[in-house]
Amino acid sequence: MLAPDSPSIWWPWGITAAGILAGAGLGAAGWARGRGTGGEGGQQTRLDGEELQAYVDLMPIGVLTIDRQGGLVLCNRTAPSLLGIPREELQEVTWRSPAFAIIDASGDGLETEDLPWNKALSTGFRVSGVMVGIEREDTGDWAWLSVTAQPRCDASGAMVEVICTLEDVTQQKTAEVELTLQHLRDNLTSLPNRALFMERLSRAILRSDRRKFYAAILFLDLDRFKVVNDSLSHEAGDKLLIQVASRLRGCLRPEDTVARLGGDEFAVLFEDITSVNDGLLVADRISQGLATPFNINGEEVFTTCSMGIAISSSAETLPAELLRDAEVAMYRAKAKGEGSIEIFDPSMNAKALARFQMEGELRRALERGEFVLHYQPVVGLDTGRIEGFEALVRWIHPERGMVPPLEFISLAEETGLIVPLGTWVLEEACRQAGAWSRAFPADPPRLMNVNISARQFQHKDLIETVLDALRAARMDPGTLKLEITESIMMRDPLASLEAMKTFKSHNIHLVIDDFGTGYSSLSYLKRFPVDTLKVDKSFVDGLGKDPESTAIVAAIISLARSLGMRVTAEGIETMDQMVHLQKLACDQGQGYHFSRPLSREKAEELLGQDPRW
Repeated sequence: MLAPDSPSIWWPWGITAAGILAGAGLGAAGWARGRGTGGEGGQQTRLDGEELQAYVDLMPIGVLTIDRQGGLVLCNRTAPSLLGIPREELQEVTWRSPAFAIIDASGDGLETEDLPWNKALSTGFRVSGVMVGIEREDTGDWAWLSVTAQPRCDASGAMVEVICTLEDVTQQKTAEVELTLQHLRDNLTSLPNRALFMERLSRAILRSDRRKFYAAILFLDLDRFKVVNDSLSHEAGDKLLIQVASRLRGCLRPEDTVARLGGDEFAVLFEDITSVNDGLLVADRISQGLATPFNINGEEVFTTCSMGIAISSSAETLPAELLRDAEVAMYRAKAKGEGSIEIFDPSMNAKALARFQMEGELRRALERGEFVLHYQPVVGLDTGRIEGFEALVRWIHPERGMVPPLEFISLAEETGLIVPLGTWVLEEACRQAGAWSRAFPADPPRLMNVNISARQFQHKDLIETVLDALRAARMDPGTLKLEITESIMMRDPLASLEAMKTFKSHNIHLVIDDFGTGYSSLSYLKRFPVDTLKVDKSFVDGLGKDPESTAIVAAIISLARSLGMRVTAEGIETMDQMVHLQKLACDQGQGYHFSRPLSREKAEELLGQDPRW
């Protein structure tokens, strides 16, 4: 029996009875006429327990009476149907701290002290119209209820219970949610967008400080996503993002939030962690979840992601700053290599600021024409004569002077600025090579080597860009050498093979740069239409000193010979190194032993001298 043990309940007139009657659409005056003991003078109306139960059972709204200990004193027939919980089970619920999930209007979990009936019990004041969501036990759907909680005191004025009315607003809330989703959800993946993520992050930071746990952000950026867009299509890229979003959901707890911030960037918010190790476990789970290839239009597509982790330290943590910290850590991870994870530490902020400033200066440098090319001679080791040059970009900063390439090339690659910069290098090198071929003719013609970055090589317009530069410079395609590193080619060997075949069809020479430092498959190497292998400086340094280096260089030269390729050794700094390479029948060399990279004017002087080494 859910009614009280006593045969009757004393209701202070005008407090709870009036609220319930108003919710039922009757009114206090009508009830007073029915029971007849008046209310103007503060008199009380005595209701029989069974009569009260019968009355509240007629109400179209749910009614619950909860005592100070959280026990259920009374409920009507409507309440179980609204909550999706059988009447007998409701009596077993500890309402002070119910076991089932209860959320607020924004979808966040409600703390026990914020539940309407607990607030009314703790403050002694009426709590009106609080919207809560309760997961129905029978269907698993969310029931949305507008809850009003009214404390009830006994004749002596002591609070004994709280009477709650539950009004079903599910239909109204569902309509609101549908409208809200249009503004707070990503249209492509249906994940929360940045606005919703920041709102939930703000709440999480406050909750974590109260609970003495941490909230953390995991910032994710897909590696080589641009390759999918450029090589397969933007539609394929969208399909990949949808599948990635689905896998991310599968790696997380229901209470965690994963959002798409834009492009190929995602963020995960997780709460109640005790240390950074918990965050690393989530990151590792995500890495494993993305390891299986994605099926995009019948093609197997592999992707990894770079991740940065930042953890809130207190309630004073600003959400925007925490997200920024996680993004800074992600960029640090990306710089370390694909699939890396980095934990934010405060020292990264200074580096991030310097990086941001450098990026702005780099963009302006392109607009202002602050870049120049220097040219390092490539020398034939059998003739000792200049057979070509390698074009190397230099940045003449208006305040700092010459900025070393190591300080800006990797940043240009990360930001995508390497594509317009690489186009400028290609056009300027071709223009200079064309001018020199006419001013300093040679037989055979000297070649111009131009380095192609990873982003350039993946860019769909690269072939047309190269051909346009050759046409504008009136340069023979057979005098251009494109240098591509071994690691770039092996990222997507099949796509690389097709691009290289196209270049070869125009008689453009191809060089594998830094050969021996990466991993390449010999089965692919024999299929690549490569003209030259370039031996990395690290092997040349050990010639005559390190038997292993000498053996590696000899093996590379032998391999090139068997495949019909030439060999260029870079980083030659001593006569002894040059002699060793001549004995090994290496074709070409470059390095400080011959010349440092030279300005255009100095290179022209050298060409006029036609030196022999």
